[in-house]
Amino acid sequence: MKNNRRQYLINPSFQLKFSFLITLAMFTFNMAFPLFMTTMLDSAMGHRLIVKNPTAIEALKEARSEFILLMVILEVCFILMTFVLALFHSHKIAGPLYKLRISMAALKQGVLDRHISFRSKDNFPELAEEFNEMSDAIFARRRKDLECINSVIPKLEQLHTTLKGGEKDAAGEILKSLQNLSRGVHESN
Repeated sequence: MKNNRRQYLINPSFQLKFSFLITLAMFTFNMAFPLFMTTMLDSAMGHRLIVKNPTAIEALKEARSEFILLMVILEVCFILMTFVLALFHSHKIAGPLYKLRISMAALKQGVLDRHISFRSKDNFPELAEEFNEMSDAIFARRRKDLECINSVIPKLEQLHTTLKGGEKDAAGEILKSLQNLSRGVHESN
C-alpha cells in the first residue's frame, strides 16, 4: 500500500527553520566564487597593462557587469532550488517524527497494540521498528500481568468466603481492587 502524504508542512516551524538554515549555509558557501571573480576582475582593471588601454578597461567593466548579473540570476535560482530541496528533505524527517508523536500519545492513553510504519524513503526507518518492538513488549508484559491477576482472583474469592471480620474486609478490598484493575485492562484493550 502506497503511503503518500499530501501535507508537506507537517511541522512548519521545524521545516521552515531547517530549510532556511540549509539555504543560508549554501548561500554563504556559494558566494565565495563570485566574490573571488569580482576581486580578480577589479584587480585586472588596475593592472599596468590594462590601465593604459581604455578599450580593455571598458571590456573588463562590461564583462564584470555581465558576470555580476549572471551570478545574481544563478544565485537566485540556486537559493530557490536549495530551499525547495531542503523543504522536501525536511518533510522526510518531520513525517516520521509526527507519526511517532501520534503513536506515543495513543500509547499514553493505553492503546498498546498500535504499530507504525514509515514510507520507504522516509528517514529513521529504525525508529518505527524499535517503537513497534517496544509497543509489543509492553503489550506482552501487560497481558502477562493480566493473566497473573486473573489467576489470583478466583483463589482470592475463595479465600474471601472463608475469612471473617477485619481479614475478610481486607481481602475484600484487595479482591475489589484486582477486579477493577482487570476490568480496566480489558476495557482499554
